[in-house]
Amino acid sequence: MANSPWLSTAAACNRLGVSRWVLATARANGELKKGHHWKVKNPTAARLTYLWHVERLEKWQSQVHT
Repeated sequence: MANSPWLSTAAACNRLGVSRWVLATARANGELKKGHHWKVKNPTAARLTYLWHVERLEKWQSQVHT
């Protein structure tokens, strides 16, 4: 998975320079779309873990901040 654009929440936050709450809020209010910006790593887990498409998030981030 080294070449995958899908990163863990911690890795995506580190790369984007944002807190996990920025991603969680944008996901919850519909700014970030399931399957495009984020996906669930294991849908059957009791506590969901998200993966983030970092290249699409960078594009979203540049559009939000311009």
